[in-house]
Amino acid sequence: MDVVAVILAAGMALALNLFTAATLYDALVSPLPGVSENATQILSGWGGGILGIIGAVVGYGAGRAHSSTSTEPPSTGASA
Repeated sequence: MDVVAVILAAGMALALNLFTAATLYDALVSPLPGVSENATQILSGWGGGILGIIGAVVGYGAGRAHSSTSTEPPSTGASA
């Protein structure tokens, strides 16, 4: 399961890098100034999606690691 998530995240990161490079190339070569509003929104959406996937993978791994090492409920710290 971890391998699939990492492969998907790597593919999305590669796609974002290619899209960013194409957008920046278009901004430099185009006679119109700057990056369009639509391109900015698309880049923001892609970046947020990648961060969401990376966060899900890290959170899932942390939850799995915590559940495999802790088999008893946490103590409250009160002494009897």
